[in-house]
Amino acid sequence: MVHVILIGMMGAGKTTVGKALSGLTARDFVDTDLLIERREGMDISGIIGSKGEEYFRMVERQVILSMNLVSPSVIATGGGAVMNDEVHAFFKNIGKMVYLRASADVLYKRTANTDTRPLLRGTDRLATIRGLIEKREKRYLDSALVIESDERSPSAIANEIARLLGL
Repeated sequence: MVHVILIGMMGAGKTTVGKALSGLTARDFVDTDLLIERREGMDISGIIGSKGEEYFRMVERQVILSMNLVSPSVIATGGGAVMNDEVHAFFKNIGKMVYLRASADVLYKRTANTDTRPLLRGTDRLATIRGLIEKREKRYLDSALVIESDERSPSAIANEIARLLGL
């Protein structure tokens, strides 16, 4: 059973494209951030704000590695999830990773609401985004597909992924 795992920076469109791809291919949709929020009883911002990013990353790893996927799924991940070696290996083992690549300027525009983006709160957002891209890009590029998501509709991106993966 091959799953489609959407990876990339916050604001790249993983959740929105994931829902569109799920509808297009009749696959289940799984949002790892939502699974974490359900487990912890609070949103990601609250978890990081009250318990710290290290705690969040530990929970993220546990939740992802314990996912029970019973049918082919489209999985939207948190932006930093694949930076964990175990999570990265798990995703490579269960499916095809698709990197939704967006420019720093587009991500800056899409992440204006820092209330839901705790890693960007109280920082020079553009500089932080550029730094995160630089830190994560090599891992993101270790994907079955790299899809440019700047200025494209979620449905167009979902259609391209479905076509390229033969779904």
